[in-house]
Amino acid sequence: MENIETAAFSDQITAFSIVMTAISAFMRFITILMNWYLAFEYWKTESYTYCHWTISSILLPMILTTLIYSNVLIVSNLGKKPVICADLFWKLVLSYLFRDATTLNWTLKYNEAKKRGDKVAQIECYHRYLKEECNVGFIRLFDSFLESAPQKVLQLAIVLRYIKSLTYLRALTFLIYFISIAWCLVAYNRSNRLVQLDKYDIETKGLVVQFCFLLSFTASRTICIAYMASIFPMETFAACILHILLCGTVVFIVDTPKFGRSQILNYILCLTFGAVYIFIFTPVSDGPTKYKYIIYLSLCFLQNLFTCIIWIPLYLAILINGFFIMGIALMIYYYLKCHPGITSAVF
Repeated sequence: MENIETAAFSDQITAFSIVMTAISAFMRFITILMNWYLAFEYWKTESYTYCHWTISSILLPMILTTLIYSNVLIVSNLGKKPVICADLFWKLVLSYLFRDATTLNWTLKYNEAKKRGDKVAQIECYHRYLKEECNVGFIRLFDSFLESAPQKVLQLAIVLRYIKSLTYLRALTFLIYFISIAWCLVAYNRSNRLVQLDKYDIETKGLVVQFCFLLSFTASRTICIAYMASIFPMETFAACILHILLCGTVVFIVDTPKFGRSQILNYILCLTFGAVYIFIFTPVSDGPTKYKYIIYLSLCFLQNLFTCIIWIPLYLAILINGFFIMGIALMIYYYLKCHPGITSAVF
């Protein structure tokens, strides 16, 4: 049995995975510093409203994701040693500042065990790595769409309203945002596959194509929402809330996920997925996703098309819908040519 497990897990964590995990941990810290610096910059230039909105878009998601992660840690520790408040506190702080630090720790320990030829330690470290990657990937998803996405919509709306406010720092934050949010989704989807032993891992080509179509979708949705927020801020905010309530309720009814220990907490977490669905679809439960993708992408395309026809200038409308159509084309190519397994052609 040990030999079977060792054969299954011995070469799963590659040097590439370790490097990307280290980059993710470092970029998380840099992104936090840049977001707080933008809030300070608004305060320094006496743009107090923008400063307050920026701080709110940092603090509220931070509190929510911290509560979610603390619940994940408590639930995963049930039946084991009691949770020590001090340890839980430092895990939450470390998770906020360096979201992938614990995952990186287990990858490095796995690599050390592999060099020593310690098969038992390799299996243990790999299981710990999978567990942490799954937990952190889950929280990373909410980080990206509850914290980063609203901030970047706000910053982009300000730039679209006052084009002179575009600085090199803001341009850099936009670039980092679009890249990191697509990479976050790729990592989340990959970690979900890794913990399901009946599924193959996604090859490098598949990861690249998946990254590209997720980048196209999120860029299209972010630019569209940001432009609408620049001319109708409160109306756009209300439309986003309605979208969150609709999608979150549908997820709660259709998928009935069991994230927490109460139905109220489960519904709140479904609403957070509703916030994710403002920008992109990602499955909550395992199973066929073909028709879910068709319904979701049709809804988003109609939303984009409607706003582009009525309010958005032609050059920007072409960019928004061009990104979206390119994302659909890349996604079809991914599922036909790059998705692992014999069911790839039917999603």
